[in-house]
Amino acid sequence: MSMRVLVALDGSEQSTAALSYAAETYADAAIVCFHAIDPFDRDPEESTAEPLTEEWLESERERADDLFDRALEAVDLPDERVERETTVGAPAESIVAYAESEDVDHVVVGSYGRGEATQLQLGSVAEVVVRRTPVPVTVVR
Repeated sequence: MSMRVLVALDGSEQSTAALSYAAETYADAAIVCFHAIDPFDRDPEESTAEPLTEEWLESERERADDLFDRALEAVDLPDERVERETTVGAPAESIVAYAESEDVDHVVVGSYGRGEATQLQLGSVAEVVVRRTPVPVTVVR
């Protein structure tokens, strides 16, 4: 497996569709399941910990692991092809930075994420990733 494909996951149906697309299209590639924990996109109903504390970060990392597990359950992807990466930061910038600094050959994102209000236009994260990522990007609806 010489090719590495980053798939941005946020728990939305579109991100799971992106993972499915990447798994099928790049059948011999390593798939990097990537999630950015955005400290400024916090739902108080989902987290009881104060933001930006060790307790909060641990809780968010556990949520990211659950998110990966759910997405991977929906897609037939052998464990040996999967890498998991979680970072803290704005999603679009985190995806771009990872693609720039790591050995990533392609990025696959959903057309809009769980926080996007409309399906009529490209989501803000997807748009930034398309414009700024130095490797090819596929946007999946």
